[in-house]
Amino acid sequence: MISAVAYGISPVLIKMAYDGGATSASVAFLRILALPALLVLMRAGNIPLFLTRRETKDVIMSCGIGFGITTLLLFGSYAYIPVGMATTLHFIYPITVSVVCVFFFREKFSMPALFALVMCTAGVFLFTGDASGVSVKGVVMALVSGLTYAFFLVYIDKSEIRNMNHFKLSFWLSVMLAIFFGAYGAITGTLAFNLTLKAWALCAANSILCAVVAVTSLQLGIQFSGAATASILSTMEPITSFALGVLILGEGYSTAKMIGVVCVVIAVITLSAKK
Repeated sequence: MISAVAYGISPVLIKMAYDGGATSASVAFLRILALPALLVLMRAGNIPLFLTRRETKDVIMSCGIGFGITTLLLFGSYAYIPVGMATTLHFIYPITVSVVCVFFFREKFSMPALFALVMCTAGVFLFTGDASGVSVKGVVMALVSGLTYAFFLVYIDKSEIRNMNHFKLSFWLSVMLAIFFGAYGAITGTLAFNLTLKAWALCAANSILCAVVAVTSLQLGIQFSGAATASILSTMEPITSFALGVLILGEGYSTAKMIGVVCVVIAVITLSAKK
């Protein structure tokens, strides 16, 4: 839940950074700003910096498909369909993760967990807004982004990366993400660094929030609770973005969105009580 709240704050920071000249490629690339903080934390815990051969394979797989492609597809879908609809379609991943864990890894899925899954899915659809302006290309991009992120969560849960130190994992994911978006931004000409001072500060805050708080908390959450539970609890992310959008950015709200928030909160309480 800490991870979900941190990720939920991130879009608000990014949206304000865009006003200062940032692009999606530059925001993703500037995750490297969190590397010094992660290095200090690793050194304090006597955590080795370099990856083993197996860890290198796992980090490349999880970042290439889970982080890189997911971010590229989700950000790209915003150009074709409304952000609310893109978020709705992206949040198929709790369902996907749950189905994969039950059918492929033979995990037991209790009735409270099933109820929580239904409630969080209904909640996401209610508070993410109008689904008008449909573009097939945008819909496909948003849907696939949900599938690739589901792969990321399951891969962390079922591979050796689950037991990797969380600061070390976040460090190398940030490095891989910078390489991925550095290359992408250079090829497409979207890697912008002519930012205002405020935009630089927002990008730095976003990198610390995501790399030091969100990624590390997510890995620990998956380690303690499993990918299926973690994916359902992650629906606190759009609730956080929605609340901050209303309070900070002055975005509107409706009865349907408030009901959606209640649905997700009920799902979270159900899972927390089950645990």
